[in-house]
Amino acid sequence: MIFTLTPNPAIDITYAVPRLHVGESHRVSITGTHAGGKGLNVAGVLACMSVEHVAIAPVGERHRGFFEEDAAQRGVRLRVVESSVITRRSISIYSSDGLATVLNEQGSPQPAEVWEELAEMVRSSCRTGDVFTVSGSLPPSTPDDAIVSLCTAAADAGAELVVDGRGRWVNQVLDATPALVKPNESEAASMTGITDPLLAAHALVDAGAWASLVSRGAEGLILVTSTGRVIEARPRTPGAGNATGAGDALTAAISAGLDGTPRNEVDWPEVLRVGVAWSAAAVRQTVAGVIDRADVESLLDDVDILEHS
Repeated sequence: MIFTLTPNPAIDITYAVPRLHVGESHRVSITGTHAGGKGLNVAGVLACMSVEHVAIAPVGERHRGFFEEDAAQRGVRLRVVESSVITRRSISIYSSDGLATVLNEQGSPQPAEVWEELAEMVRSSCRTGDVFTVSGSLPPSTPDDAIVSLCTAAADAGAELVVDGRGRWVNQVLDATPALVKPNESEAASMTGITDPLLAAHALVDAGAWASLVSRGAEGLILVTSTGRVIEARPRTPGAGNATGAGDALTAAISAGLDGTPRNEVDWPEVLRVGVAWSAAAVRQTVAGVIDRADVESLLDDVDILEHS
């Protein structure tokens, strides 16, 4: 089973415009309003591909009904921890030239009891062989030990940990327990101070990750494992479209590849091939958290895999 945690969920609103002009008024069409945040986007992709999952998120009480209804419509299995905090909004402006501009509210601090309830939910849910993903930002003023406690609870229960985030908390998690980390190129540079993605991936492994996967947009991705494997995966044909949800689709694919599989048995070339295909399929969508099976099938053979000796 794959469990996805969204520490800082959002109501995602997607506007479509012919072209975004800063400083001018625009008439927009709303192409989607749904329960969002990176972990919920990961769960949405898993639902599209019929992969068993549970999405966990703290949701403001006034928006709980919306989140549960939207999740049910999309086939997302959602478990909510209700919060007194109002859920933030995220607005994505997608223009016909393929550029997406995202405006993210930062959210509000969660009460201590919400973190405690989340940790208990994780402890009572995760089992050996499961995958537990943590994706996205943290609410402001999150206690240093809150997210670390959630991650160690999952790891102590036997789940494989996948972390898709940035900032000091990622390093604190790695200090506490090994994890697979999945930053993009700029996030990896920010976390390590190293601009070269391969060297940054190695540095993250040195910092405690058992595997580091650095995504590079249209250039594909690079994986470094603690056993010394270095693998690159690249799309042969660069995709055009909305890249907002590509990283979440990659996290979903990696999580699906790890689910129920010991680390030393992971078929990394195939997992990365699927990851690139799912990411490219996400780029073809106007909203995050959605991919189409037909797109995936057409893209699986459009990936080059290179393993370095």
